[in-house]
Amino acid sequence: MVVVKDPNAFSWRYPAVPSQIVFGPYTGNLDNAGERVEISLPGDVDKYGRRHYIRVDRVVYSDGSHPEDNPGDVDLWPIEADGGGSSLTRISETFYGNDPNNWTPATPSPGNK
Repeated sequence: MVVVKDPNAFSWRYPAVPSQIVFGPYTGNLDNAGERVEISLPGDVDKYGRRHYIRVDRVVYSDGSHPEDNPGDVDLWPIEADGGGSSLTRISETFYGNDPNNWTPATPSPGNK
C-alpha cells in the first residue's frame, strides 16, 4: 500500500506502481520526528448513524534521535531515514508493525518490497 498526497502526480512519476495499491489524497503532513500512524477499515454504523472503524495496524515511528521518549532511553528506529535519502521500509507484513526491528532504511521504491 502506498498513501500519497496527489495520486495523479504520483502515478505520473511512478507509472509502474499498480493503481490499486495507491491511496489518497490526504491532507496534513507526517512529523519528521515521529508520530502515530494507524490504518483502519470501515466497520458498522451504530444506531446513531456513527461509523466505527476497525484498526488493522498502528505504528508509532521515530526518526531515531529521541532516546528520551523511549523506554530505557534508547531510540531503536533507524536514523538513516531522517532526511538522508532513505525511506522507512517494513521488513515483513506479517511481523508486528509497531516494532522498530521490523523496519529498515532503504532506497525509496514505491509499491515494491
